[in-house]
Amino acid sequence: MNYKRIIGHMFPETSNFFVEDTYDSLEWWDEDNMKPTDDEIITYYNNYMIEWAKEEMKQQRNMLLIACDYCALPDYPNRDKWLVYRQELRQLPENWTIDTPFPKKPT
Repeated sequence: MNYKRIIGHMFPETSNFFVEDTYDSLEWWDEDNMKPTDDEIITYYNNYMIEWAKEEMKQQRNMLLIACDYCALPDYPNRDKWLVYRQELRQLPENWTIDTPFPKKPT
């Protein structure tokens, strides 16, 4: 679990902490907020994990779309297959779940 990312998301207004990769490494200097417990951090993570995963999926999907932009040119071989693939990528976020695979590139 990325404690730095989670705590940064929980307390976006503060940078008064240091953490490595375990709760025991968390040093807290924020006088305006109490140091969160490990259970609070884990609960927060569990609540936002899906949201973060979806955001990462969208970033990867966008990179895949950019990487095959040239395949949509009118004279590109097998263009129709690539247009279907690109449409599947665009529609991916609509019904996405954590287990949804990315569409396969045409051959």
